[in-house]
Amino acid sequence: MREAPLSAVVFSLVGALLLIVALILGVLGSFSFLGVAAVGMFFIAAALISRAAALSPVRPAAVLGLAGFAVLVFGLTATPLFYFGWGVVAAAAALAIVAAGRARPTAK
Repeated sequence: MREAPLSAVVFSLVGALLLIVALILGVLGSFSFLGVAAVGMFFIAAALISRAAALSPVRPAAVLGLAGFAVLVFGLTATPLFYFGWGVVAAAAALAIVAAGRARPTAK
């Protein structure tokens, strides 16, 4: 079995910590646990993407896009983060277009 990339390890640790915090907030009766749990699940998904697409040229764009959507979900309660999330998603789309263009073989 191959080693997990550093990004997968970091994203899974951050996601697990956020899910633990969400559990604690839920036990304490705070409804903010929903947003924290959603962001934690997005980090777990980013870890899975970075693990599955370890050598793909569009992996950074996929992980950045997923992180942008996580910020969007969290930003639904904090408006400045919502707009920042859209900016991150736009940057991920631009990065994916550039990476796909570089990965496509040129016909001569």
